[in-house]
Amino acid sequence: MTQATLAERVDISQSFLSQVERGIRPVPDSIVLRASVEFGLPISFFAVQPTRMDDEPVTFRKTSRARAKDEERVSALYNEAARLFRTVSAESGYAAADLPEPTDFRDDPEEVAIAMRRAAGLDADDPVLNATRCLERFGIGVVDRLDENSLGGGHTGISRPSRLNDRPLVALADDVPGAVKRLTLLHEAYHLIADRDLAGPITSTRSPEEQRAFHFAGAFLLPGKVVRRRVSESLNLHGYLPIKADYGISVSAIIRRARDLGVISNQRYRSLSIQLSSQGWRTNEPVEVADERPLLLGQALNKVFGTQAIARASHAVGVTPEWILRWTHGTAEKTASNQSNVIDLSTVRGRVRS
Repeated sequence: MTQATLAERVDISQSFLSQVERGIRPVPDSIVLRASVEFGLPISFFAVQPTRMDDEPVTFRKTSRARAKDEERVSALYNEAARLFRTVSAESGYAAADLPEPTDFRDDPEEVAIAMRRAAGLDADDPVLNATRCLERFGIGVVDRLDENSLGGGHTGISRPSRLNDRPLVALADDVPGAVKRLTLLHEAYHLIADRDLAGPITSTRSPEEQRAFHFAGAFLLPGKVVRRRVSESLNLHGYLPIKADYGISVSAIIRRARDLGVISNQRYRSLSIQLSSQGWRTNEPVEVADERPLLLGQALNKVFGTQAIARASHAVGVTPEWILRWTHGTAEKTASNQSNVIDLSTVRGRVRS
């Protein structure tokens, strides 16, 4: 919201608010209390200190309809979710993320995908049964309903790569089909791996960084060995549907992967893309891929705070109960007696099967 709107809602002058924002004047306790009530925020929200990580560039997977105003809101909410996950993950004792250095694999997203599949316990042609859980087992937090106000707004995925943060988070800001969700989460995960030294935000979906992230996501979900065995130049559009059903990756992504691997020609790729559009599959592909729900954040909250985890976490971390409830799908409502299902990342790293 604008500075004028905020000043009006907390009943102060805009000039006074401006001085507060610039650090010229302190925030009176009465104003903090008023803002807490007005916006449903815990008092502790106003005591949170910014960190260097908050200034690192954000990476988005977005469409052409994405607006700058939405981007600001999504970025702000991402900061809150990332801080929540970072805090409770560390307090829970779960292992930090130990992500590979792309330079160890010649900066090749295909090679990085092969290495991470191997670390996840997947054989060369195994499907990824649950991409969300796979990322969580690598110590990457996942939130899939970051901002209900942005649904349909064009911002699908968001991450903030940083060498300062060993407990990173990937988030989905938009409601997307299961196959798109899986690809987007892995896409953002690659940014966490390969783009930890970004000098500035990625501004184009055609940038080398975005192309590499898409390549990694496709390679992780659909190994090249499978593409070469099941796809051919003559395979018709409907012939891609069984592959989607088996590997949980959209037809459009399979076609692109086949083109990138040289299994189909550019001409065939263009023909299939036209057919895909004419069939209406750009927005509504056949074969539903099951939705995936994150667990790690809710499990960490339960482990740290036990009973009444949402209320206690809200006070301790300075995040609204509404956000925590949405980001954990209510799993943080469980009591401490339900701790038997918590994933112990330290015992599964490097050998788990997704």
